[in-house]
Amino acid sequence: MQKVSVPSRLWYENTEREIEFPDRWQVDVLTSPGLERPALGPEEIRRRIENPVDGPRLSDLARNRRQAVIVFDDMTRPTPVKDVVPFVLEELHRAGMKKEQIRFIWALGSHGAYGMADARKKLGDHVVENYAVYNHDPFQNTVYVGRTPTGVELWVNREFMACDLKIGIGCITAHVHVGFGGGAKIVLPGVAGIESINQFHNQQFRDFGRTGLGNFENNIMRAECDAAGEMVGLDFKVDCLVNRRGRITSLYAGPFKVTHAMGAEEGKEHYGIPYAKGYDIVVSNAYGKANEAAIALSFPVMLLEPGGKGIGVIICDSPEGQVPHYVFRAIGSGYGGRHYTPRAPGFIPLLMKRLVVLNPQPDKTFLDLVCNEADAVVVKTWPQALERLEEEYPGGAKVAVVVDGTVQYLMRPV
Repeated sequence: MQKVSVPSRLWYENTEREIEFPDRWQVDVLTSPGLERPALGPEEIRRRIENPVDGPRLSDLARNRRQAVIVFDDMTRPTPVKDVVPFVLEELHRAGMKKEQIRFIWALGSHGAYGMADARKKLGDHVVENYAVYNHDPFQNTVYVGRTPTGVELWVNREFMACDLKIGIGCITAHVHVGFGGGAKIVLPGVAGIESINQFHNQQFRDFGRTGLGNFENNIMRAECDAAGEMVGLDFKVDCLVNRRGRITSLYAGPFKVTHAMGAEEGKEHYGIPYAKGYDIVVSNAYGKANEAAIALSFPVMLLEPGGKGIGVIICDSPEGQVPHYVFRAIGSGYGGRHYTPRAPGFIPLLMKRLVVLNPQPDKTFLDLVCNEADAVVVKTWPQALERLEEEYPGGAKVAVVVDGTVQYLMRPV
């Protein structure tokens, strides 16, 4: 048997899952250069924060400011914020700011709220025990800022707007809407009101060709994020790129437009998979965003033999389940957020022969973003998944294993 390792359970034991395939199959492991790079050490992270890529040093920005807010991405993103935040706090305290002048806000967008057990994973014990940490509520306590150039009404977290020094910490990965996440996406949708978030997602319908995974230049949804960042006065951003184990391999600090542009440029190669197609089986692992595992479905759709052939496999190991999403997920029987679309049986057969989902702890509604539950075969172990695959391919098969289908992207044909 051939053995392949894929990363698993980022916010738990953070380990490698070993999966096996018959020797008679051709197995291609589709990784990306950046996923295999070593992590930066603490001193290099400090150096990059103290020496921004453009603009003033954070400690200079912080002088004579009254209140600082640090908004950080949530558990749907792999950013190890606790590796960054000590050096951001050093800069603020160097400028004379006290603990009482600094607070943290989860950039939840329209995701559900988090408790302090998750805050300790994301921020570390010291921050939780010494600084105020707040959830963002998109349904109330927002203030009106204005309209973006395309008319999106921008309502933003009240606490965030009350501060005169605004800092963001997040990561850059390939993203299905904005090309690459990061930059001022930490503001819109990160700390925006629900109506603003709905209007933001409406923008994709203006021109699908100007959105999409890895599609960064002239991206209409990224332009909305940039407009929001300017309108709210996002002062300083830390944007990180990560490897296959969620560790920081690169970091840009400074003005959000510059950090995002530089990080996305690196991200093209960092997260890219050379163009490929025509596989019989595609195994798409959800790791960095395991609780938004629906993203991983894009790879079977793109890589399988065209014409509804082949089998897609999603590895979805997220003990907490899929993140609540008040825009895209179900809220009741047959209805949900503004952009939720109930899937009738028969959707998956239009895309592929069969979909197998490996989820050790499934729940009744976890597939609502992907398909009707009748369209998927849910298994709890890899041997169960492999049994299904071998039934369909008793002879040879061409197999692709996508190391992390939630952060990588398929590059365009050359």
